[in-house]
Amino acid sequence: MKKILSALLCAALMLAAASCSSSKDTRKNRHERESRTELKKDADDPATAAESSSLSLDPGTDFQPDFTFSTTDRDGNIWNETTFSQYELTMINFWEPWCGPCVSEIGDLERLYEDYRDKGFQIIGVYSEQTMESEVDGILRDNNVSYPILHYTSEFDRFQSGYVPTTVFVDRQGKVLAMSDGTGSIIGSNTYSDWAAIIENLI
Repeated sequence: MKKILSALLCAALMLAAASCSSSKDTRKNRHERESRTELKKDADDPATAAESSSLSLDPGTDFQPDFTFSTTDRDGNIWNETTFSQYELTMINFWEPWCGPCVSEIGDLERLYEDYRDKGFQIIGVYSEQTMESEVDGILRDNNVSYPILHYTSEFDRFQSGYVPTTVFVDRQGKVLAMSDGTGSIIGSNTYSDWAAIIENLI
């Protein structure tokens, strides 16, 4: 019994070191989501979406994603699930600027994006903390981030784990890929080599 308890305690400590509890996450502040209602309405309008986004509006009849979403990046461009159809593999990294492990791995994520995008790989960073925009600016600038950073929207609620970072992988058909442990997400940060091994296995 002591061995089991020790193993559970060790696992909990490892998770705590690699992630942050999202209890202070502003995802709970529903009024911030409601403030983006008009943006979502615009995203549902084909004419507006065509003007605001370079994403394909018709990814093909085989495209039947596991989930849909509509949000904006930090420049106000509209993004939705059709982005998945343009890449072999998409990594969605849910992070927050106040989370140390989230911020620590951003440099490695940028390297992954640069190293694998020619193989049909993209990364999308998603955050919800709207009160720390200057901190986000600094983090992205310090890490020379070139992959898209999107605002959190309620369509992503299904991926809430209670911790950040939480990461999911999606294929070209918009299907959320199962990880080796059978779950659809990875909780906690990883090193460049760990992420690269996962990507090599999925792409």
